[in-house]
Amino acid sequence: MPAPKKLNFDPPDRLTDAEREVWVEMTRRGRMSPTVTPETLETYCSLVVRWRAASAKVESEGLVVDGGDKRGAVVHPALAAERELAEQVRKWSPLFNRTAAARRPGPMVNATRHSIEAAELDKKTEYEGICLAVLTLAWLIDEAQREGLEALQKATYNLIPSYVKGCAELQITPASLPAGVPKKGQPGGKVTKFADAAAERRARAAG
Repeated sequence: MPAPKKLNFDPPDRLTDAEREVWVEMTRRGRMSPTVTPETLETYCSLVVRWRAASAKVESEGLVVDGGDKRGAVVHPALAAERELAEQVRKWSPLFNRTAAARRPGPMVNATRHSIEAAELDKKTEYEGICLAVLTLAWLIDEAQREGLEALQKATYNLIPSYVKGCAELQITPASLPAGVPKKGQPGGKVTKFADAAAERRARAAG
């Protein structure tokens, strides 16, 4: 089972010291979603720092401040900013606080592992690297499904095509069954036709 992707990139020089502290805190915890990019993490660090600053200001100056001679006592202006920033941090936090349950293998990982085992590729050390690569792609697709429609739509442009290509390289797709694996389906069916075409390609390549 592939481990969750751990982001090891360094914080940009343009970050403030406070933002760099949040960056290091997030990367060391190892609970970020694999879909997080450096730009996403930078935005989150900025949000957290601004929220903490607004909270500290309200804490030190109180909820009510002097609004001047004409206005009298008013609610601290920073309170509204604190609430808005807290809401933004709450919306972004699932990307940076993945629970153990969320990191369990999903249907793509399980189905891919079953295909690999059915082809007995897990018993061949020469396929170990590519099998892990395909399982990792499956893991990322599961994560995209957990993130929601937007993340899954993005996955259709890179993750899913790469995953299908990796499966084809391992010959664990219906169109390229590994040699020795019984073909399923009725004669003349689509699966059989694809498998026969794949067998012909392999024969031509070998010849």
